[in-house]
Amino acid sequence: MTEGVPPSELARLRTEVLRYRANLVDLSTQLPTLPLVLDQVRKLLDGKDVVQVFLVSLEQEKNLERMVGWERYDALLACMADRLRNVLLDGLGSRSLLCQETVRGDAFLVFCSDREDGAHLVGRLVEGLVVPDEDSDKPLVLPVRIGKGTIRRHPTQRVERCVYGGILEARQDYLRRGVELDEHRRLEVQRMLRDRTVQTLFQPIFRLPERTIEGYEALSRGPQGSYLEAAENLFGFTERAGLLGEVELLCIDKALENSRRLDRDAVLFLNLSIHGLDYLETEGIGLVETVLRAGLRAQQIVLEITERTYADNPDLLRSWIREIRREGFRIAIDDMGTGYSALHLVADLEPDFIKLDQMLVRELAGSPIKQNLVSAVIRFARDSRAQVIAEGVERADEAQVLTELGVDLVQGFYFGVPRAV
Repeated sequence: MTEGVPPSELARLRTEVLRYRANLVDLSTQLPTLPLVLDQVRKLLDGKDVVQVFLVSLEQEKNLERMVGWERYDALLACMADRLRNVLLDGLGSRSLLCQETVRGDAFLVFCSDREDGAHLVGRLVEGLVVPDEDSDKPLVLPVRIGKGTIRRHPTQRVERCVYGGILEARQDYLRRGVELDEHRRLEVQRMLRDRTVQTLFQPIFRLPERTIEGYEALSRGPQGSYLEAAENLFGFTERAGLLGEVELLCIDKALENSRRLDRDAVLFLNLSIHGLDYLETEGIGLVETVLRAGLRAQQIVLEITERTYADNPDLLRSWIREIRREGFRIAIDDMGTGYSALHLVADLEPDFIKLDQMLVRELAGSPIKQNLVSAVIRFARDSRAQVIAEGVERADEAQVLTELGVDLVQGFYFGVPRAV
């Protein structure tokens, strides 16, 4: 069939096919998008005239991606796609159809030709998506929201527009449910603030090769058993609801209060966004006074900053860092190696610590490229008089390679899980 076709033309055609495929199939989830499945939806409508359509998505999807970075968010979407495939295979079969709304989007569409199948789908997804928690030894449950619509075939209307009408109905239902959930969760946050029920977990940071404890990172969680328990939900929702400053102030207060149970001179790593900083300085008593009142010295506190915090208001952040450094506080750049962190941030803020993101650490022993990247960061840090902390160390071989590469400090389940004290 390709005889006589010049090799250059074959190469061009292959490139075109791959380009079209990339526009119609999501590479992370390996799911087709809506245009590819319209004919199959039409077949589901044959003899039925009515098909249910469900729009399915992770809760807080936009805030969640900004918090965890696009790489981890893509991985979560791939988990969600696998979960949906399994649900459909377990009981729905040929009576259902799964696709992604758009390439690189975060909404899934499920078409069901039987009402009982729709009820089965909702029942299986109501408990959420279970994924490993990178900061705990317990699994993390991410809530899933579902909107329901009905595709009704009409003899005078194009089938495609009937399908689009059903999807629009599902989206409107999805948004309505979101408004109701947001109001319920806002009340949850207000109760948490009133009762001060934030939990603090401390994860040790070890110095290599001695394996002595250098300090602890304070990790905040919402009330146990609640929607807000997961950090992604606690900070993602409260940012969207305009309550992040108040919540971060409570988290800082509880972390400082609970840190009294640690070693007297323990170094404490605290996370603070620009919203928390602004609220602490304008509505609270300020970071310096907050730390002193808790009985700690400024030299014991390291503030972790991400590029997102920097990007929100770089001038304010630079000014604030100059001020607190004069008091003796130290600075760490968090998540080095993700889409959020960049070398310009290190150059501008001159941190005392650089925290390698766990994406660089995971499977480090078998990846020469990652080892070269880590080595480059270590050289850069030493030239900048900063210490490197490798996060997410979970295996002995990762710890061994990090030691050989000359990493100063490590943090992860292999050395110690986050715990309350």
